[in-house]
Amino acid sequence: MQPNISSTSSDVELLCFLKEDNSDAFEEIYNKYWPKLYLSAYNLLRDRYAAEDIVQEVLVQLWMKRQSQTIESLNSYLYAAVRFQVFNLIRSGKVREHFFNRIEELSIENTAEDHLYAQDVLKKIDEGLAELPDRCREIFTLSRKDQLSTKEIAARLGIAPKTVENQLTIAIRRLRSTMEHMLFWLLFTVWGMWF
Repeated sequence: MQPNISSTSSDVELLCFLKEDNSDAFEEIYNKYWPKLYLSAYNLLRDRYAAEDIVQEVLVQLWMKRQSQTIESLNSYLYAAVRFQVFNLIRSGKVREHFFNRIEELSIENTAEDHLYAQDVLKKIDEGLAELPDRCREIFTLSRKDQLSTKEIAARLGIAPKTVENQLTIAIRRLRSTMEHMLFWLLFTVWGMWF
């Protein structure tokens, strides 16, 4: 006889059923957590597809490792897994300009202490930008701050779109190494706003 799984089932019950290969328990977890996890990832990344991919990956891994994992709090586990994936995406340099816009919003929204941290992050970005070669800095600024597409930048500067992509890759790689230690703080500060 199949256990009675419903929206009133506790996370502990759902985890027990999940370990018993109960796909209904997984479906209930999926329906309960997917929207919240997606919003958390999206609010930081501002990239619908990246947020969807991250949440899908986390939930698929939950199912794939259902018998080998020991999870005390499903809520904490899922949010930590999504946070980890978001951080990896940020570190990889594949985050769009919305991440940098979000940093600027922090300086307006949060406490005085958060404001100081956000100002430090913005200062570090500016210092990193100042160290870029002129053309690389110009392309990065047009892409991230002015939000122009690769084709628009190429047309404006009279260069090939591939050159724009290469320069953006160089800029992001250099900024990432400059700011790596600050990303931990930023990720946890920004993430905390959605819990």
